[in-house]
Amino acid sequence: MLLDDALVTLNRAFGVLRRRNVPIEGLALHPSGTAGVSRLTFVLKADAATADRVAQQFHKMIGVRSVMVLANEDSTTEAKR
Repeated sequence: MLLDDALVTLNRAFGVLRRRNVPIEGLALHPSGTAGVSRLTFVLKADAATADRVAQQFHKMIGVRSVMVLANEDSTTEAKR
């Protein structure tokens, strides 16, 4: 996810994850290479529908520039169980 490099935007993003109570397996915050923009990368242990709902909430947030959801084969296997 690309977001404005402001503490309030980062706080809002963490608030979404906290309210959704989705298990997070990994989290990283990096500069994006563009001034004023940071890259927040996180790994959720969730099914595809939950990941899409979280992404939709991020799209609605002020300060979020883009959101990309990537799924791996393990996540689709777990969703079938």
